[in-house]
Amino acid sequence: MHSFTHYFLSSNKVLAWGSLFFGLLSLVILVLIPLETRQVLGINLWIKPLKFAVSIMIFLVTNLYLLDPLPYTESRLNTLSWILLGTMLVEIFCIVFQASRGQLSHFNITDPIGSVMFPLMAMAITVAYLVYAIVLVDYFRLPVELSAEVVWAIRLGIIIFLFGAVSGFMMGGSLKHTVGMPDGGPGLPFTNWSTVAGDLRISHFISIHALQALPLLALALPRLPVSFPFKDLSVIVFSTVMYFVFALLTLIQAVHGKPFIRL
Repeated sequence: MHSFTHYFLSSNKVLAWGSLFFGLLSLVILVLIPLETRQVLGINLWIKPLKFAVSIMIFLVTNLYLLDPLPYTESRLNTLSWILLGTMLVEIFCIVFQASRGQLSHFNITDPIGSVMFPLMAMAITVAYLVYAIVLVDYFRLPVELSAEVVWAIRLGIIIFLFGAVSGFMMGGSLKHTVGMPDGGPGLPFTNWSTVAGDLRISHFISIHALQALPLLALALPRLPVSFPFKDLSVIVFSTVMYFVFALLTLIQAVHGKPFIRL
């Protein structure tokens, strides 16, 4: 796969500059955190925008490398890239705007602005999932010049990523992420995942980051200083099963109102 600078010079400038923008935004938000005294759900109100800005930056960089091997025309690549970047810009705009007002962004339909912002974010994320459903189909039907291990890691990573929509829509449907208590109770540092009740965000986090974890594993296997008694593809399949089981169990645990880690 190409170096990151390649995408600025000759390939996917849309996602390259988009990821750079979110990286710079993350730094700006990081500076704002110690200057802010207001809180939302018991934590500094800029923590959530920071988490999303960093996560989106990683997502866009991932898209650079996952879309690159597909034999897309320049027009199709640009279209998909702009759609993905556009959905993420909508998401971060709503989150930052609501944070600046000292308001919740997700699940907040208590005022006219929130009643517009939250459905807008939900539509944007739904579109992003639909784009990745298309990418998944293309990874099955189009020729790709990657090893079988990497190709299958990408395919399976996208499938688990799409599974993350389950926990996402469950949160949207209930207008909260905590099960068994209101949002905003005691939580783990930075992530704020509940330590006293179920939290749907945990399974969601694990699921969406399969997009990075499984392809990175496939790329790392040939470089590991150990050899396996079975093929690398078997390692990918086994790891995928274990990863999915982990995501599923954390979802079941959350649905039953049990914290991932109780403190």
